[in-house]
Amino acid sequence: MGSVFVTERDKVIKDVLGRKQPIPIYLQFVPGLCVEAVHSSESLSYKGTQTINTIIAVPHVTKKLYNKKSIARANEQNRYFPLMRTMHDLPSAGDPVLLCTIGKINYYLGPLNSMENNVTWNKDPNFTSELNLDLSFEYGGVSEEGKSGETSNFNKENQYKRLQKKRKEGLDYGINIGETTGDSIIEGRHGNSIRVGSRSNNPYIFISNQRESSNDFESIGDGSLISITSNGNLNQHLGGKGLDNFQLASDTIPANKINRRMGEIISIVNNGIDTNTLLYIYGSKLTDRKTFDGNPIYEGLIKNQMLLHSDRIILNSKGEDGDIYLSSKRDVHIGTGRHLTISANEDFIIESQRTFLGGTPTEQMESMILGDSLILILEELLTLLGATTSNMYFPVPLAIAGTPLKQYMDTLKDKLATIKSNKHFIEPN
Repeated sequence: MGSVFVTERDKVIKDVLGRKQPIPIYLQFVPGLCVEAVHSSESLSYKGTQTINTIIAVPHVTKKLYNKKSIARANEQNRYFPLMRTMHDLPSAGDPVLLCTIGKINYYLGPLNSMENNVTWNKDPNFTSELNLDLSFEYGGVSEEGKSGETSNFNKENQYKRLQKKRKEGLDYGINIGETTGDSIIEGRHGNSIRVGSRSNNPYIFISNQRESSNDFESIGDGSLISITSNGNLNQHLGGKGLDNFQLASDTIPANKINRRMGEIISIVNNGIDTNTLLYIYGSKLTDRKTFDGNPIYEGLIKNQMLLHSDRIILNSKGEDGDIYLSSKRDVHIGTGRHLTISANEDFIIESQRTFLGGTPTEQMESMILGDSLILILEELLTLLGATTSNMYFPVPLAIAGTPLKQYMDTLKDKLATIKSNKHFIEPN
C-alpha cells in the first residue's frame, strides 16, 4: 500500500491507562521505486486495458518483505494507477516515484526529480542494496541495472539538459538583469518539449523535437520546431551564441547563372525593401543601442508570427470533401532550391491581374501570344495569299479583285498587335 502509519520513538503520548505510546503519523504519500511500467498489452504485468499506464512499485516506507518474482508478475498489491486522469508521466523501471492509497486504490506520482536534475534519467536516492530487485530472469538475462530494478532496454547514455529561460535583450523588460518570468514546460526524456510562456507580458508557445543534448533552450537547430510568438523576431527568440540564424532554406542554395533566390524576388515585388527587413527582423525594430561586442540591438514589437520548421513537412487533406486553403491578406511566397511541381487531375487555374513566367516585372519580359487570335490572323493571311493571282509577265503589284494586296497586308499588320497579351508575360530565350 502507498499510505502508511509510522511512529517516532522520541515522540510519545499517554493512553487512557497512563501508558506511553509512540505518536502515530499518517503519511499520505510515501517514496517508492518503480519495478515495472505497463506500456501496452505486451508488458509482462498487463492484465487488461484498465492496467495500461499502471506501474508495479515497491514503497520504501514499509516493513514488509517482498518476493521479487511475485512483484514482477504483478502482485496486485503492488500495482499503482496514475493519480491524474488525463495527464501522467509514465515512469521507467528504476525511477523514483511517490505512492499513495485513496479510496482503497493505489496511485503514483512521478517519476521524481532527484539531485541529478536531469530529464533523461534520475536514480532513486532511497534505493539500498538490501532491496535486490533483479528482474532480469523475466527478460532472459542478468544485468547490473536489474539489481536496482532498472531495465537494460532504457538508453541513458545521451542525457539531455533541462530547458532554461535566460533573459533576452529587447524582449524581457525591466531593470533587474538576469531575472525574467517563469514558463510552463513539459519535457520529454530525449530532447522534446512543449513550452508555454512569455517574454514580459507577451505570450509564446514552442513545440520542439530532437533538440541537441548540449542545448538548454529551443533553437533553429532543433530537428523539428513549431514557434508561435507575439513579439520580437525569430532570431531574438531562437538564436543564440554559436547557433545559426534563421534563413529560408531555398536561399541557402548557391545561385546559378540566373539568380532565382526567393528573398531577392520578395524584395523586388516589395519595391526594393531590404530582404532582411521583410523576412528576418519581422516583429522588431532597430534601436540606437548596441551590444558590448558592437552588434545592433532590436526591440520587440507586438506582431504575431508562426514558424513551422523541419527537414520534411507534409500537408495532407484526406477527406472526400477535404480541401486545403492557403490565404493571405497580402502576399504568398513559395521558394524551392530545386523543382516546384503542381499536378491536378482536372483544371489548373491561375487568376491574376498580370502573370510573369521566368522573371519579375522589372526585367525585359515579352508578352505571351493569344493563340486563337493568332490563328484567325494566319487563316486570313493564308486565304488572301491563296486568292492572289497574276497573269502579267512584268512586275506589277499583286491584287485581289482589283484591290492591291498591300492594302490587305496593312490591315493584317494592324491586327498583329491584338495577338500580344497585355497581362501575361514570359522570359525571353
